[in-house]
Amino acid sequence: MSSLIPEIYVLWHPRCEPGEVLATRIYGWLRPGNGLGPQVFYRCLPAPEAPAGGLPPPLPGESRLLSTAQAPVPGSNLQVVILLIDAFMIADTTWRHWIGQLAREHGGATRVCLPVALDTTAYNGPAALHTLNFLRPTGIPATGTAQPWADEVVETVSRSLLKQLTETLCDLLLRPDDAPAAPAAGPALDLARPKVKIFLSHAKKDGAIPARRIRDYIYSQTQLAAFYDENDIPYGSSFSRVLESNVSGPMQSAALIAVRSAEYARRPWCRREFSLFRRPLPMPVAGRVAEHWLLNPTLAVDALAGGVHTPGIPELGNTATIRWSEDIPAQEEQIVTTVLRDVLLAAFHRALGHAVSDAPNHLVLNWLPDPTSLLHIPRIRQAQAGLRVYYPGRGLTGLELETLTDYFPDVQFLSFDRMNP
Repeated sequence: MSSLIPEIYVLWHPRCEPGEVLATRIYGWLRPGNGLGPQVFYRCLPAPEAPAGGLPPPLPGESRLLSTAQAPVPGSNLQVVILLIDAFMIADTTWRHWIGQLAREHGGATRVCLPVALDTTAYNGPAALHTLNFLRPTGIPATGTAQPWADEVVETVSRSLLKQLTETLCDLLLRPDDAPAAPAAGPALDLARPKVKIFLSHAKKDGAIPARRIRDYIYSQTQLAAFYDENDIPYGSSFSRVLESNVSGPMQSAALIAVRSAEYARRPWCRREFSLFRRPLPMPVAGRVAEHWLLNPTLAVDALAGGVHTPGIPELGNTATIRWSEDIPAQEEQIVTTVLRDVLLAAFHRALGHAVSDAPNHLVLNWLPDPTSLLHIPRIRQAQAGLRVYYPGRGLTGLELETLTDYFPDVQFLSFDRMNP
């Protein structure tokens, strides 16, 4: 998993009618609240010192003629530039030159450009953009951006754009630190890497239909992979070894989706899969003495029929849940994109945790702590006095902190924004 700490820049031309609403949706999706997620910055209006119709402020570290380069933001080491390209951007020679320059600087460990085609003219941009694979949201009106988009068009395009963007950012952040360096003229995203894999946990007796539909969606509509035991356990192999390797071993999936049917709680293997996946993993960081721990995300799909009773199981704990319903269109997309956004946030917070102050009594998490997950960490379970536990976001609620203090009275819990030595 990469240690890159990204920040997101969304660029759109001032005359691009859907630009602001799409940028707002990107911000809300990548920044779900309470300080979680990467920083997102807008670039649309001209800089204060620019002439009429001039360019927005430069990106950190960007040099321009007649403009002073800005120093990079402390702690950041990757700019992800999302270009919302429409006819107005292509027709404006100043903007056209700018995005061409950004595209030429695409790749390596400093900047990645993600062009988004908002109409067919987007492909008439500078030559440097022609070498990049565009994000192509579905539902774009044939008339382009000249007319205001209806609400249903905005919703369709936004949902498709967020799906493609989330997949791309996950692919970027989950790149291993020891991956071979990109060639001098080649962008980092060109490197061949294994697909991001999602483990589908389900009871065959009554949870197979939702699980199969999610699997089929993953393989037909995304660039992801799925572990589905019916397809992925070789004949004659050890059932338990293959499962455990994909849940908590070297082939571990990036997320787990549990189809919670009535029989799920009665299936020991289902509960074991989920329990293993919810165990934090130690992730040593070179040159640092603090302990760093990783927990990959889970999502429960509630597939219970109306009025059906099923036992509660502690393994599910505070796992987020989405209700399965045949009346919801494109629910497979919602389920997969939601859990993938959690994968993105987990990877980002793991990278951000590398900037936490370093000391032997420090322990760094990439998730919001809860008693069940913390009990798997030896130093916390042993109630080591003076231990400081850092976690992402701006802080837990008073009730959550009170609960953790009751369980672990000798441990101090601090959010990332309180990085004191």
